[in-house]
Amino acid sequence: GCNSLAATRLALGLSDYVVTEAGFGADLGAEKFFNVKCRYGNLSPDCAVLVCSAQSLKYQGGQPVDKLKKESLEALIRGMANLDKHVENIRKHGVPVVVAINRFTSDTEREIELVSDHCDKLEAPSAVTEVWEKGGEGGLALADKVCETIERDGSNFHFLYDTGASVTEKIAAIAREMYGADGVEYTTQ
Repeated sequence: GCNSLAATRLALGLSDYVVTEAGFGADLGAEKFFNVKCRYGNLSPDCAVLVCSAQSLKYQGGQPVDKLKKESLEALIRGMANLDKHVENIRKHGVPVVVAINRFTSDTEREIELVSDHCDKLEAPSAVTEVWEKGGEGGLALADKVCETIERDGSNFHFLYDTGASVTEKIAAIAREMYGADGVEYTTQ
């Protein structure tokens, strides 16, 4: 989940870079972070890190849970649509995105290369992370990529909707922009 605004402000006063978890997914966690926490905390993020793994993408591509450790480039390719949408969602807020490819021991070189190449096609910088195995050293490539992206791209952060919009307009903006809905239908129930 998302840490408190007090914790974020404290961290911003103590360091040059602050990394905070916004929550799960660019459609839910990041959307709330950007449109609620950043708005009321007067925060303007310089970059967003989107974490994915070959296993999660294969699962999104229809690979059964008990077969996620087996190579399946076909399932991985099908699952890339999920990655594409999350990158798109972050970019809708004007924030550059770096993809962290969380590597598991069962991931093959071909799978990691396929994800990395796909990120290149999206023009989303990426880095393989192995923090769980190598500690901080396993995250250095990601840290470097984030710093490079912030310095090179800068941020044009903005909100999806104005605070003066009606509740139904805000819901429609989120449904349309984050989830790809054509619209929202309300019933008396």
